[in-house]
Amino acid sequence: MLCRSSRDERGLVTAELAIAIPSLLIVVGLVLGAIRWSMDAISATSVAAETARKIVRGEPERASVSASEEIVPSGDWSVRREPLEVCVDVWLPPPLPLMGNVTVTQCAPR
Repeated sequence: MLCRSSRDERGLVTAELAIAIPSLLIVVGLVLGAIRWSMDAISATSVAAETARKIVRGEPERASVSASEEIVPSGDWSVRREPLEVCVDVWLPPPLPLMGNVTVTQCAPR
């Protein structure tokens, strides 16, 4: 019959914690990054729609886009003028390299 001493059990617990704590921190970091990315996408959707409406109303394009960039700074903003509408595109980089990009497009009729 094999017996473990309390010293061996303490060493085992320490090794398990040495693996578990960094793993837990990585998972928490990934979850927080995904939440932040989702919040940026939601914000970009509403801000892009408002920016398109501002441009259609005649406000300066550069000033409208600059204000949008301040609200969602992680996005790359661009404006497209179509014959019947003005569209604002926002490209959001993924939180991880393996995830896809998010492109938000909001248009307002002229």
